[in-house]
Amino acid sequence: MSRFQFTIASFGVRGYVPLIISIFLSALMLLPIGTGVSNVMMPHFAMMCVFYWSASRPLMMPYGACALIGFILDLWLDVPMGLNLMLLVLARLFVLSQIKYFKGRSRLVYWGVFSMMATGLFVISWVVISVLSGHMVAVQPVLQQLLLTIFSYAVIGFILGRIRRSVLS
Repeated sequence: MSRFQFTIASFGVRGYVPLIISIFLSALMLLPIGTGVSNVMMPHFAMMCVFYWSASRPLMMPYGACALIGFILDLWLDVPMGLNLMLLVLARLFVLSQIKYFKGRSRLVYWGVFSMMATGLFVISWVVISVLSGHMVAVQPVLQQLLLTIFSYAVIGFILGRIRRSVLS
């Protein structure tokens, strides 16, 4: 039996909970909230989910799941194909490379690490979109979504923690 089959078999159906929750929150991120007069931005829920699950249960959020969620987002959003896929895989890579420094620390440390990671990933996405479009894309919407994502992480992280403790414990 390969390592991947052993991992899925050892977690059972509960092993799919992080993926299902992440896809649900990604779909929530895509809802057309707002009116023609007032368009409301949504935080990047998929990035929050990948960070949270990669930090708390890394085996339950593999690279393939990050790529799948990113691919689904790329199909629905008006961004270059592969952008969200790249961002979510980079988020998982970042978490796994830095987890030894913040694992077991307070929620405030997690929030700070998420803020740094999200800032870097939003800058990367802004640069990629600007290069591919051939002109400088406005920074203000990217900055607004970044701030909304950073401040929303505290609430989403708390909710995901409750789900993790109730379902996966």
